[in-house]
Amino acid sequence: MFGLPARDLIDIGAYRDAWLSHHGEFSLNMVSTRGCPYSCNWCAKPIWGQRYSMRSPVAVADEMTQLKFQHAPDHVWFADDIFGLRSDWLAEFADHIESTGGAVPFTIQSRCDLMNDVAVDALARSKCKEVWLGAESGSQRVLDAMDKEITVDEIRGARRRLGEHGVRACFFIQFGYPGETWEDICTTIDLVAELLPDDIGVSVSYPLPGTKFYEMVKSDLTDHANWQDSGDLAMIFAGTYSTGFYRALHHCLHDDLDLRRREAGLSRAPHPQLSELGLDEHRERVSTAWAALREREPGERNPNPTRLRIPVAAEAVSITPAAVEVTLNGNHA
Repeated sequence: MFGLPARDLIDIGAYRDAWLSHHGEFSLNMVSTRGCPYSCNWCAKPIWGQRYSMRSPVAVADEMTQLKFQHAPDHVWFADDIFGLRSDWLAEFADHIESTGGAVPFTIQSRCDLMNDVAVDALARSKCKEVWLGAESGSQRVLDAMDKEITVDEIRGARRRLGEHGVRACFFIQFGYPGETWEDICTTIDLVAELLPDDIGVSVSYPLPGTKFYEMVKSDLTDHANWQDSGDLAMIFAGTYSTGFYRALHHCLHDDLDLRRREAGLSRAPHPQLSELGLDEHRERVSTAWAALREREPGERNPNPTRLRIPVAAEAVSITPAAVEVTLNGNHA
């Protein structure tokens, strides 16, 4: 159970000024749920366990309406692991926010397999601006190893539906999962080039304590593995490639996507690490960077990378929303 945050205890004016100064817009956070009913084996799921609590769609719409008329944010970020698990919840939320006139452009995180026609239509009606999707990989083999319970075709379908409704579709991409090969990486690169997501966030696999993934690789963690070590795409176990290789891959993929969207006349996500160039120079930069990475790849390949050790007591269990304890209780849940 959870109620509304005590925003009266915060100097919203100072918060607004800081946002406008640094980002050119004023954003506030909301939460509509706690937890996640899925079982991706690297995710920080132990924070909430199997309990998944949902506020009612009317309560969430009323809070957004209150924020709009009291504080006039330009944007709302929903901090949920998954916003709108059920399409009927999203439809009711959209109906109510339309009736109150309280919609504020917002960003959410969700799953590709939840982006059906009803869900995406409701998101568009309620002024959802952007959906960050856990695409993770273009390789079905890697997705299955992660216990993602999605297919590559579901990634394609989610991107298509969101694009058709004018909602930005952004992908989380994860490299470095144990067993991932260069062929798997190339499949992911090809999928990004095919689908042209509006933006991407690239990371390497991090074994968070308490997760199934951590138990699989903990014997191979570096001696001083800690949160500081995990920054900036730093590998903290023996990956297929080095930290430097994944950093170069990250840069190449961002620049390649930026070029492809530029050539297609699409909007471009700003990335300070990528300097602006003329189009021909941009093409040359991307081509040169990919060629250098391909040439570097064989020599960077680790002959003895970490291999998953599946704990006997931690067999993967397929969890569906119906199998999880869900709380749905008016204004408080």
